[in-house]
Amino acid sequence: MVDGALILLGLFALSFGIGVVGPLGGVGGGVLFTPLMLGFTNLHPDLVRATGLAIACYSSIMAGVTFFKQRIAPFRFILLVSTVLLPSAIVGAQAGIYVAALGKWGQGLVRASLGALMFFVLALLFVKRLDWPEPRCSSRVVEVLGLRYIYFEKTLEREVVYCPSRLGIGLPLLALVGFGSGFFGLGAAWALIPIYNLVMRLPLKVTAASASASLAIADTGALWVYTHSEKMYMELVITAALAVLLGAQIGARLLLRARVRFVRWLILAIMAFNGIQLLTRGLAEMGITLMII
Repeated sequence: MVDGALILLGLFALSFGIGVVGPLGGVGGGVLFTPLMLGFTNLHPDLVRATGLAIACYSSIMAGVTFFKQRIAPFRFILLVSTVLLPSAIVGAQAGIYVAALGKWGQGLVRASLGALMFFVLALLFVKRLDWPEPRCSSRVVEVLGLRYIYFEKTLEREVVYCPSRLGIGLPLLALVGFGSGFFGLGAAWALIPIYNLVMRLPLKVTAASASASLAIADTGALWVYTHSEKMYMELVITAALAVLLGAQIGARLLLRARVRFVRWLILAIMAFNGIQLLTRGLAEMGITLMII
């Protein structure tokens, strides 16, 4: 009983710290929580991924409500991308549970592939974003679905016109993102933001709002799969999710005063080290020895 309480207390402290530093480094709590827990604890991958999805889902729901009220997140566009993200996230979650059920080898595959993904995430964090892409609203799909939007940008003191473009490229990419989100138990804002901004050419502020609102819908599907398969440990989910959400509130306030550049580089270093740990541990569980010189 005492040992269990100490474990939950330690988990709360770790999750709270993740929640605080996440906003300072520009990454979501789920992106830090799932890799750290898989890399440095012996918890079953299904429990960790379900908890990571819960963290990403709850935080996205809280933010998404605000974005919809402020009309920054385009509702019809969110519904369109959710028809791709939601089913692919469900398939990804089912695939993740199947692979982890293969035993030690399957769990090693999950860890190793997540370690490789960490370095891809690091690369995406260095990609330059477009604040105000030139809108291209001549597409027939945009006209039929009513995806042309206008909102008033206070910082520019003028109306901004935008619409999604390159849907033929963007939607298949979103299917891959949804699958990865469900498979690894990560919030996928790190992948959605480059796609929405650089491929579909949405303004950066709209991109951030749309990514959060999209996850609020898509991650619920993947989370349902873990819940239905009885892979959820509610004490773990409640403790970690509550701690991350509370920490994120403090982190958002510290963002105004902290030396963000130092914190960001610290988080990137942690993610790189964590990626190496996941790769080496995962490959070892698969029976593959990785020599790092």
